[in-house]
Amino acid sequence: MRSNKINNADLFTSAANDKFNKHIKTQSKQALEIINAKINWKKLLKPIQKAISKQKENNSPSGRRTIDLLVIVKCFILQTIYNLSDPRLEEEIADRRSFQIFLELNTLDSIPDETTICRYREMFARLDLDKKLFYEFNNQLKSLNIIVGKGTIVDATIKQAQATSVSKRDKDADFTKKRGKTYYGYKGHIAIDEDSEVIKTVEFTKASIHDSSKFDQLVDYSEEAIFADKGYANETRRKKLQRKNIFDGILSKGYRNKPLNRSEIKLNKLLSTVRNKVERPFAYMKQILNYQRCSYYDFKRNRFEFIMAAWVYNIRKLITATT
Repeated sequence: MRSNKINNADLFTSAANDKFNKHIKTQSKQALEIINAKINWKKLLKPIQKAISKQKENNSPSGRRTIDLLVIVKCFILQTIYNLSDPRLEEEIADRRSFQIFLELNTLDSIPDETTICRYREMFARLDLDKKLFYEFNNQLKSLNIIVGKGTIVDATIKQAQATSVSKRDKDADFTKKRGKTYYGYKGHIAIDEDSEVIKTVEFTKASIHDSSKFDQLVDYSEEAIFADKGYANETRRKKLQRKNIFDGILSKGYRNKPLNRSEIKLNKLLSTVRNKVERPFAYMKQILNYQRCSYYDFKRNRFEFIMAAWVYNIRKLITATT
């Protein structure tokens, strides 16, 4: 019978862990140590646990022995940082000491198996706990004055579906066109803080939804300035920003019968130096997290994946801002 217990007391003696901490200083291990130290886990997880407790699932979506919520959430972090599938994550936890210490697993503790991780992901996605987790963490960033809130930059990125349109395996994805090329999948929408470049708000939609349709969900109109590309430009939005005395940093859009004049082109170039900051979170997701396309075959789990990538990006910003 298969067992997923660590089941090696020698691994978890104080002497063994002290020796490991003293002599093995990999970048991976150090990063996980910093994450553990910087996040207020108790405060972060309290509202998540409360939401889960309301469900009639005995606090365990798998029906098995309860895995501590802290362990599950940290598993999501590991999975996102290292781009691991559920089976591979289970294997890595069993094999890597740095993962075991990060998860605070002790002698004879069971590690989360791939089925447990999968079912918790489904529950987080179904109950919108991914969003709750993201915004609870942002509350910690606000309390540390990392999110300043004076300026906001808005943008969206296309995330191609894991399935092809021909297979029809993903019934939630659909099509969009960008620069003459057709894409099948979804869109991730974000608003970042101009100063810290922290992702303040996130939305996730089908690919066919226009970027600008989520503008009002991404900003709160308490900012001093809002920046976005020309796809967000319309007169109604500009008038609203003017009424609220918010600097309008949305790029101007030219039309067939009304091209941009020289001053508008010059202003667009100037505004772009600020607006381009919003490309950095997307680049981080693709290049560092290797989050090139969606991994799942439905909207909610793909939204979960996008929000986890945004959360890990913000964790990185916390580390760089406080070390």
